[in-house]
Amino acid sequence: MITCNKCGQKNSDNSHVCQACGHKLQSNRNMLNGASGSGNGKSDMFHISLEKNTMFSKHAEAWVYAIFLMGAVIFFTYHRVYWPLYALTPSVALLAWFRKI
Repeated sequence: MITCNKCGQKNSDNSHVCQACGHKLQSNRNMLNGASGSGNGKSDMFHISLEKNTMFSKHAEAWVYAIFLMGAVIFFTYHRVYWPLYALTPSVALLAWFRKI
């Protein structure tokens, strides 16, 4: 059983959200499996897993947006044309916001 951190309601092990309040549930199943799966715990000591590769892709995408915006600022400032930046900056910010970066 998983206990909700917000309201204390007991939920089944395969639940992802609390049935009472809708709060996202966090289980420690992965930690328990990793600890009991290896006899001495040293075999997984240096195991590198890219389970959260979406996190790295979001960072890369954010850097692409930032570099693009910086290049646009440098380009338009060099040519002394500033009006495109008034539309470009909020557009990139909205794009990043909609992409949840």
